[in-house]
Amino acid sequence: MKQTTLSGGPGALACSSPDPDSPIPYAFERVQRDSDGGEVARLEAQNLLFEKSAPLDQLPPIPPDGAILDVGSGTGFWAQRLAERVPQGRLTCLDRSEDLLGLARTRLRGCDRADFLQQDLRALNLPPGAYDLAFTSVTLAHVQDLDRVLERLMAALKPGGWLACFEPAQQARRFFALHPPCPNLEFLMDQLLEIVAERGSDLDVALKIAHHLDRLGMEEVVLRDYGRALHGEDMATCARETFLPLVRSYLRHRWEPDLLERRLEAAALEATLPHLWLDFRRAVVLARKPG
Repeated sequence: MKQTTLSGGPGALACSSPDPDSPIPYAFERVQRDSDGGEVARLEAQNLLFEKSAPLDQLPPIPPDGAILDVGSGTGFWAQRLAERVPQGRLTCLDRSEDLLGLARTRLRGCDRADFLQQDLRALNLPPGAYDLAFTSVTLAHVQDLDRVLERLMAALKPGGWLACFEPAQQARRFFALHPPCPNLEFLMDQLLEIVAERGSDLDVALKIAHHLDRLGMEEVVLRDYGRALHGEDMATCARETFLPLVRSYLRHRWEPDLLERRLEAAALEATLPHLWLDFRRAVVLARKPG
């Protein structure tokens, strides 16, 4: 199995990619395999950029002694930040991957209030009425039986508890707008979104989550769009460390290698234009359990 090490000096994290012969039900694991294990590092860079839009500012107030469930915790990036919201409470990191939970344990090794739960989203078994907040970040986009997963997350909330889902809500054709237009970057994004949809990820899942939660009887259901502008080094980092590696891993089996590299090189050059900026949009679905 291939190893991936995240940059960061002595505290660097390592992760094994899945066995190529085993079933791979989730998009993350497919990309992790296809990118020779590089998806973990790319995900870390993506989260750092996502953090610039201050997503946790969208969360409702949680009691300091509350309990938070981080669903699809991955490397523990958001878990580390969520733990700060419950300084006298508990945080549970849930993920299907034992390797990723190992990374989360490393990241949270100084927090004695963290628990780690290895479960598949397709077979959740959670304690009823246990959490003040259930949090997801680009996790439910890869779930087929969305209604069932949401029902189980709702059952795991305390009365009055909140579900916060940071998931895709595709607007028009893209999640962002580039100014001025960049033909290579935009073309590659169109190609990427096409393949992501083919692989089973739902790029409009936030709209469906809001609908399901309303039907399940959750209260104060809201779908909120927010974002910020990236420019300069932030814009270049977005292309260099998050977008272009993902494009390469998805398209390398579809395109001629030389053609793909030429297109990626042209897109990377576009991303360094000094006057380029990107309107980076995200969506969150919030809902409160009756009680």
